[in-house]
Amino acid sequence: MTKNLTKIVSTIVFLASCAFTAQAQIQPDLIVSKVEITKDRSNLFVQKIRVTVVNGCRESSADASYVLVTFKQNAQKDAKAIYYVGNTVKALKGGESYTQTFDVSEKKIGVGRYVFAEADPYKKVAEASEDNNWRTLFPNGSGMVLSQTQCSPKM
Repeated sequence: MTKNLTKIVSTIVFLASCAFTAQAQIQPDLIVSKVEITKDRSNLFVQKIRVTVVNGCRESSADASYVLVTFKQNAQKDAKAIYYVGNTVKALKGGESYTQTFDVSEKKIGVGRYVFAEADPYKKVAEASEDNNWRTLFPNGSGMVLSQTQCSPKM
């Protein structure tokens, strides 16, 4: 009987420590930290767009994800998309960033068009916040950057 009780107690302690370890992991927070455009020679059209994604939560790790850039006619929520471009973002440790440059010169997208860039748009990476993965141009805007305290799991 004592052996069985010892096994049961050991199992409970082990499971509790596993649950605590899984719950205590700091989640990543992927954000688009910068979006920059390069104009063509005429200064009328976007030649290239450069997008930087960062994992803002130190001591975390984010699996590979994706960044999607949408050029739209204007900033209205239901505005027609003109063009999409995106690519995979490598796995990022806390504080690391990854920058990609997309050549969009052939599309003749006018400078000043609304640009919406989003990291992890398909929600493949479990994050501390899923609401702050974006940045815009024309007008400029971004999701709120989390504090390191907000990166830590709730106990």
